[in-house]
Amino acid sequence: MLKGAVLYAKSLENLTQFYLQIGGQITDERKGEFSAITNRGSELIILQAPSEIASQIVINDPPAIRSATPLKLILETSSIEDTLHEILKFGGRPVPGAKLWKFRQYLVQDIVDPEGNVVQLWQSE
Repeated sequence: MLKGAVLYAKSLENLTQFYLQIGGQITDERKGEFSAITNRGSELIILQAPSEIASQIVINDPPAIRSATPLKLILETSSIEDTLHEILKFGGRPVPGAKLWKFRQYLVQDIVDPEGNVVQLWQSE
């Protein structure tokens, strides 16, 4: 049912590189406008926020966690441990205090992307 998701970015390049570390490949991009990352038939479209909006977005170091949203992306990875190591290079991190847990046949870890969005990593057991 779900074909993909769209995520607006203050920094298109940084978020694209971050999500590429989790998995997938760029299937389409227009420099400065958007990137499309595909993995197992789903697409994550990352759109550059319009400049008048992006200029008003403040990203702290570390970014404030944006958890007040009704949606959360779930991204499958072959190794949560390896992915956690890679995302640190691009400003991602585990959600403070969040632990690895099990749901159905998956191991799950909540992480924060470089702009503060909370996403879940899922790894088959």
